[in-house]
Amino acid sequence: MDSIFLTLGDTALTLDIGAQQHRLPIGIATLAKAFAQRMPNALMLENAIADVEDAVMPAGRWLPAGSSLLQTTDPLLRQLIHSATADPQATQASRDAIENLFELLARQAQQPGHADPHLPQTAEHAAALLILREAMHHWGLTALQASGN
Repeated sequence: MDSIFLTLGDTALTLDIGAQQHRLPIGIATLAKAFAQRMPNALMLENAIADVEDAVMPAGRWLPAGSSLLQTTDPLLRQLIHSATADPQATQASRDAIENLFELLARQAQQPGHADPHLPQTAEHAAALLILREAMHHWGLTALQASGN
């Protein structure tokens, strides 16, 4: 089965599936700018969810049937694996662990001034988490694995 690799860019995501490469029109800098370079409030997060869904949903048709594992070498996504599993050595996180981390972000967005200690508090991390959550959800993938350095 072809590997599925996700790389986050400033203005686009790159999805490598076997020998095929696809670019998706959403990026970390795009979302961080939409978040005004800070952790998003509830309205910012809601608007960003819609934008990310529009960008990632079409990619589902490119995935091999039965795909379950998303792979990455992206440092931001690696940090999210560590946050989601509460393990700095972890190289893999389940979709449930990513969902739980996203729930913390959504809860924090509802409470201005509250900073959840389990979440990295940068707009870039919030953007990466949102992209990852939506991609795994809409593509039906069950785990994220970090490989390489």
